[in-house]
This record gives sequence, structure tokens and C-alpha cells, in this order.
Amino acid sequence: MLPPRIFTLALLTLLAACGQSAVRNGKDPLAFLAPGSEIQLTRNLDIPAGETRVFFQRGKTIPKQELDYYHPSCDLEVWELRQQVRTVSRDLFVIGRLTTGRDPVVHMGATKLADSAPLSGLFEDRGPSVHHYLRVELHSATQPDVMRLTCRGAWDDYYDARLPSEKEIKLALGDIMVFL
Repeated sequence: MLPPRIFTLALLTLLAACGQSAVRNGKDPLAFLAPGSEIQLTRNLDIPAGETRVFFQRGKTIPKQELDYYHPSCDLEVWELRQQVRTVSRDLFVIGRLTTGRDPVVHMGATKLADSAPLSGLFEDRGPSVHHYLRVELHSATQPDVMRLTCRGAWDDYYDARLPSEKEIKLALGDIMVFL
């Protein structure tokens, strides 16, 4: 049996090693979204009547109802809801505050099996299905109604869902929006 101090030291060393592995190369994975950096909208975008967002996936603009929730996506959002189609013009936006969060998709509670008492320990509640998202405030002197860019990772179980990577965000946006 290990003395308590050696056990504690070994446990702390093990935990510290696990924490270090999260930073693989020392580079901040969100550095391309640093406040003050810029993103270029390369073409005019129409926002449908009665909507405040236009969606991107696999480098194309798509209607919300065509989103594939199992793949990363982004949307550009404006402040004001209008009942006619409007256009966000090509522009250079300055990146402001970055926030992260999760959107639950559906949570129906834990799955229950009839007469499952002997098996109940084998099935864990995996939590609700969620999207992890990044919200990026956007600022433009010529288009103050543009609010933000939101990018979501793939829909997954609560504990498996993750933020979209730089590569996934760039694939979702294609050449429609380009980080400078």
C-alpha cells in the first residue's frame, strides 16, 4: 500500500498530465477569432422575409429547413426583423466579443426499459442532444444592423458534443466569409 503523500502526489501528477494534453501544440484554437481581427463578407447575402438569419453549410447559403444538424454550420444574424427580403452587402467586419454555449435540441428524459432492473446499470443517461456554438459579435461602420456570426458543431450527445474547429467553420462558410 502506498503512503498517503505518495498516493496524493501520484494522483496530482496524473491529473496535471491529463490537463496538459488538451493543449496539443500550444496554439489557441480560437486565435483566428481574436477580438479586433477581421472577416470579409465576399458577396451580397439576402436574408429572407420574416427572418433575421442566413445559414451556411458546406460553403453554401441554405434555408434553415435544409440544415443537416449532424454537420457544422454557421449563420449571419441581423438585429431587426423585417417582413421583406433584405440584403447584407459585401463588407469588412471587425470581430468583437466571442462567447460559447450549447443549444439543447431535444431532451426526453432518461430512457427507461420495461423490467430492466438487472440491466439498469448498463444504460447511462447520455443527456440531451446539443450543439456547442461560438458566437462572434461583428461590427461594421456601414452596416450596424449586422449583429453576429454563430457557428455550431455537429449535433451530438451532451457529453460528446464539441465546439466547431477552425477548419469546420471555414468549411461551413466556404468563400462566402473569409477570415483575414
